[in-house]
Amino acid sequence: MGLYFRLSGAVVLAVLLAGCAQMQPGYMLASEFERAMSYYESGRLSEAREKAKSVPRENPDYKAARKLIADINVISMQLARRHMDMGEDLEKAGIYSRALFEYRQSLKYNPSNILALKRVEVITEALRSGEKPVQLDKKQSRKNVREEPEDIANTHYLKGKIYLDSKAYAKAIEEFSAVLKILPAYMNTTDLLARAKKERDKAVDIRFRKGIAYFQSEEMEMAIKEWEAVLELDPSNKVAADYKYRAEVIMERLKRIREKQTSSTDTPVCSVCSQPFSLN
Repeated sequence: MGLYFRLSGAVVLAVLLAGCAQMQPGYMLASEFERAMSYYESGRLSEAREKAKSVPRENPDYKAARKLIADINVISMQLARRHMDMGEDLEKAGIYSRALFEYRQSLKYNPSNILALKRVEVITEALRSGEKPVQLDKKQSRKNVREEPEDIANTHYLKGKIYLDSKAYAKAIEEFSAVLKILPAYMNTTDLLARAKKERDKAVDIRFRKGIAYFQSEEMEMAIKEWEAVLELDPSNKVAADYKYRAEVIMERLKRIREKQTSSTDTPVCSVCSQPFSLN
């Protein structure tokens, strides 16, 4: 089930170079998810997505299927950008029929690409009329224009996934929240945001309780470290910040007491009467 997490790079290559691999012999006997994986590993993303979508919620493979769909969407955006860039380069080189093919391939993976749609219309009309297409304005180039919302959302989404896997929950939550501000229904971001918050809250609870235990056993330095970890996970946690402040105050008081005790023991004391020596 977890195999496809390591296959993204190979899948991109399969789509670009092969894309039409034969189905394995056991395909007809496989489950819907296994069929989806077979398509995915062959670079046939559209078929893989449709098969994964057909896995019912009550099926044990449902979660894995939803994750596969999310990964396919990410790969589709990457492929769309690659074909778009290639189309622009070919158009600049005057290879219009091939540029048109690349723009259409980009639209296959990202139908909402307005710039690709426009270039397809311009080049198609030019080829039909036998005239040279209106040149691609540098300001219109995908490499020079402001990124599309999908691209920006995808960047935040990928960062969020990396932070979540690294257990950097605060950053993951920040990235997923940014995605939802741009595109409220982007892939499975809502689910990932909920998961990040849940895992953060669990980690916060564990570290906070450890801090309390250290505090009660008067191990202030260890308590402070635990509450600092809590604040890294949840910077707005006022309770942890308050406990950390209290522990720091207590540590400062203990430090002063020790300093006074050290200074008093430095005074010469009579070993018989246990009183400080008098020089008078």
